[in-house]
Amino acid sequence: MDTFNCPNCGKILKITSNYCYNCSYDVRKISEIIKKGDIYFSLEKFPEAFDCYEKALKIDSKNSLIWIRKGNVFLRQGSEAERNKSDKKCILCPVLSEVFYEDAIKCYNKAIEINPEFKEAFYKKGLALEKLGKSIEAKKCFEMSKNNSDINYKN
Repeated sequence: MDTFNCPNCGKILKITSNYCYNCSYDVRKISEIIKKGDIYFSLEKFPEAFDCYEKALKIDSKNSLIWIRKGNVFLRQGSEAERNKSDKKCILCPVLSEVFYEDAIKCYNKAIEINPEFKEAFYKKGLALEKLGKSIEAKKCFEMSKNNSDINYKN
């Protein structure tokens, strides 16, 4: 595919486009912010990744990909809090992990609201629900994500 839709106005753009001349949307700028956030995320610098995704959302709050990325930060922080709970006997960690998972679900819900076909959002929401012990709801989300080979199953 050598085209994509502008995330702002939906106009079809060439894959090499950095700018939408229809609505003045700067595709390159937001892509750079997301990539920077992804680097921080891979380095487990979650506050920095979160800041990048927040900055990107200020530019484009209707971008489901950014909402997924932000949700992934919360999901990983929840996992980290759980690990700290067992490693260090952290009193607040169970509460923190629950809050992180709930915030992740809010982000995934936003991604689903924007793009109801975004299977990865359903899958990741299912992971967070599972962590909260909501297995019936999680199972429904996993069902919604089935039959999609594009899902990245890492969290």
